[in-house]
Amino acid sequence: MKGITETQYNHLCKVCDSILKKEPVSFTRNANSLLNVIREHPIFLNIYKPIFYKNSFKFYFFILISFLKIIIVGILKFLDAIYRIYFLRDVLKRDQNNYSEIFITHFLNEEFIQHKNDFYFYKLPKKISRSKESSLNLYINFTNLSSNSVTNKWNKNVCSKLLPRYLPIFLELKIRIQLIKEAIKILKIRSKNNFEKRIKYYASIASLFSSTFNNYRLAIMVSNFIRKNNVEFIFTTYEGHAWERLIFGFARRINSKVKCIGYQHSIIFRKQHSIRRKLEKSFEPDYILCSGEHGFKQFKKINYLPDKRLILFGSKRGGNSVLKNLAVNSKHRKTFLLLPEGDLVECIPMVEFFISLAIKYQNYKFIIRFHPITRINKVLKKCPKLNREIPNLEISKFSLEDDFKRSQFAIYRGSTTIIKAVLYGLIPIYFSRSEEISIDPLFEFENKKINLSKPEDIEILEKISHNELISNQIKLIEHVKQFFSPINYDQVLKL
Repeated sequence: MKGITETQYNHLCKVCDSILKKEPVSFTRNANSLLNVIREHPIFLNIYKPIFYKNSFKFYFFILISFLKIIIVGILKFLDAIYRIYFLRDVLKRDQNNYSEIFITHFLNEEFIQHKNDFYFYKLPKKISRSKESSLNLYINFTNLSSNSVTNKWNKNVCSKLLPRYLPIFLELKIRIQLIKEAIKILKIRSKNNFEKRIKYYASIASLFSSTFNNYRLAIMVSNFIRKNNVEFIFTTYEGHAWERLIFGFARRINSKVKCIGYQHSIIFRKQHSIRRKLEKSFEPDYILCSGEHGFKQFKKINYLPDKRLILFGSKRGGNSVLKNLAVNSKHRKTFLLLPEGDLVECIPMVEFFISLAIKYQNYKFIIRFHPITRINKVLKKCPKLNREIPNLEISKFSLEDDFKRSQFAIYRGSTTIIKAVLYGLIPIYFSRSEEISIDPLFEFENKKINLSKPEDIEILEKISHNELISNQIKLIEHVKQFFSPINYDQVLKL
């Protein structure tokens, strides 16, 4: 089926929010991954496509198959929990230390073991720590590594622990019972029309999704540390995920005085939803750390929190200055750099489009720079033309900065790497696909940049004057500098 339209997306957000608000203080309801609509990106929207099937039989058949898959996956996950707990000893271990601040962050791959500072909060845990082990970094495990094997390798000033994949078996069973009860509650909600009925049935099924279990499980793990320590501050990354709000809710149930702080570390997209909409007070942050002036202004504009509770913290990606020699000044503007996202759903269509450009326009050079998490072997299987020798097409093995320096154009979609590319003077070209919501990070500068939807559109570059390109690029650089400000630790230390 075609992509979800903006009108459909708006309606979807409204109905999902209404179901959440029917049980505003429910932890199991707020854990539901389907009801927390994050943003308009196809990676996040793919899960909602069945709701818009024109054929009712097709939708209800999908619900039936999903229910059967949940049973099978649930059994496999439970067996995996037994294996990891009793054979790998991947369990949550307590210690005798007392932590006053807890940071919830992410462990994306094994290289994170070697990082001197946290990838997201950078030096903040060290700066805020009043003694060697008064701050604790809890890492969400996105790998198959055992939590104990990683935790034992860490040697940091701030204590760091990799969270296990599962809770003790009796708690795993308890969560399942609670979420089954929640699924039944959702089924009992009255629906005004067929669209609401579909979302109700799907949300009931989603109560048993692995992602919903993960949200609830993570909040319980963090609450165990809060309960055993005199925790004053909880820091999480803040993108609109359900687990962020659940952690705040669990923390306040244990200690009403704990301060909950969310770090908006990335950019805010045009139709990003859950990060903007308010829930019941116990699930809301006390403070929001903003990565740049752009995010700060966005939250201020919607009156999300009082101004004094919005803190311009900045980002390690901030502090870039405009380069004197912009790529747009190059005499030979012949090189295009592709910046796909890591997910194959987004990456493969972009690569296919890029290959067609390289074959059609052999007087240009095309460089593909894959995201670090992309499984390139799978891309090669889906795009067999990449295995052929195309003289003007290259898969980059250089550093990101080197790729910027040897390119003049950057083709992108939802990747925020385009911001750094623009600061290096590259001309941004957005690859748009028909009948979809734009996911362009530079949406506010629509009339000053170039969009492509088919290979022939690249010929528009020959019609744009050099002076116009220079003028647009300088304005665009000033615009993107607002996304990420230099880090200012003092703003947080004042708390």
